[in-house]
Order: sequence, then C-alpha cells, then structure tokens
Amino acid sequence: MSNELSSKAISALKAMIGKPISAIYGHQVHAEPLRSSASLPKGAIWLGTGTDFITFETEHKTSKGDQDYHLLDIKRGDMPLDLPFNVRSGAIGPCSLIELAMPGVELVSIDIIRMTAELDDVVTYDNALTLRFDDDSAVTIGTEHDSILAALIVRKGEAQSNDPEFEKLETRMTLK
Repeated sequence: MSNELSSKAISALKAMIGKPISAIYGHQVHAEPLRSSASLPKGAIWLGTGTDFITFETEHKTSKGDQDYHLLDIKRGDMPLDLPFNVRSGAIGPCSLIELAMPGVELVSIDIIRMTAELDDVVTYDNALTLRFDDDSAVTIGTEHDSILAALIVRKGEAQSNDPEFEKLETRMTLK
C-alpha cells in the first residue's frame, strides 16, 4: 500500500517556500519535553499576507495487517481551519502556537519524508515534512506511526523513526 501527498498538497507546500514562516497555529497544543516535541490535532501556517493559509490535518488509516497510520492532508485556503480569525485585523485566536523559526527567517526548502513500515504487512506513505530555513535550522512536522494519536508531531531537526527496526525513512522529494 502506498500513499503520497496529492498534487494540490505539493502546490500548497511550494507556496510556503521563500516566505518567513515562523509558527504553526492550532488548538490543544501539547508540549512533550521528554520527546523534545509538541503535538496538535491540526494546524495552520499563515503565509504572511492577507487571508492566505496552509492547513495541516491528518487522516487515519488502518492497513490489512492492522497497522495504524495517518496521512497528511494539506490544503491552501483563506481560513485557518476552525480557529477564530478576524479578516479586518488579521488576528488569529484564541489559539496556541508552536514556533518553527525566529521571526523573519525564510523557509528555503521542504523535504517530503516517506516511511516504509513492516510488521504483518508493509505500509509506505508520506509520513513527515522537514522544513529547512535560511538560518540552517530545520523543523519536522509529521505523524505517529502505529498509533491512534491523530495529531501532528512537531520537533526540531530531522525526521526520526520511533522504531528503526521496522520503520525506514527516506527523503522522497525536496521542494525548493
């Protein structure tokens, strides 16, 4: 079974490149200090002008071999999901945010990370995105494999496998 990001999702991600992307906004942000990460059920990134947002959600799937996995659902739109948004003032909230980069730091590329997980069957899908900034920092937005946690996981640095024995990660594509 193979699941890749749609062409619309790729187009939405390309719209972020070259922009100062500093935070992802959402409700119910959970800090996970022991894992050096934070999670949120869904999020929105503002592209810096007007009502232009990239939204991130997940879609739960179960393989024939009973592996739970979550596909990234990424769209470009004029509303930040279900977050309160004042079009006149440009204010978002109340909400929480996860800082991705320092203000003014531009996004230069996005790696689309494919996971192949093998337990009772094999599942291959686009599991994460590594955002690379012009100050040489990186942040990964991904999903949990073999978990019912339908959340986006945000952590500093490169994509990581939770169980390298049965999960393999590779960069499928780099958007610049």
